[in-house]
Amino acid sequence: RTKVDLTKFTCAHKFYFDTVFDQDTSNEQIYNMTCKPLVDFFFEGGKATCFAYGQTGSGKTYTMMGPEGGKKEQNGLYV
Repeated sequence: RTKVDLTKFTCAHKFYFDTVFDQDTSNEQIYNMTCKPLVDFFFEGGKATCFAYGQTGSGKTYTMMGPEGGKKEQNGLYV
């Protein structure tokens, strides 16, 4: 086995974010900042995608589908 040091490749990147939400942000606030403009654009005839990215277990499905995972009344952002 050979170890490869990728430090110079992984540490050389800077990441920029338009918005960051904390655990106190409500689904309504997230919807208004992220999905509502996409939904409005869609109903004006455009095409849109909302892509949820994050660490496993960070709440992507919960945020998009609601606490019951879409099995009951929709409380998430999924349209």
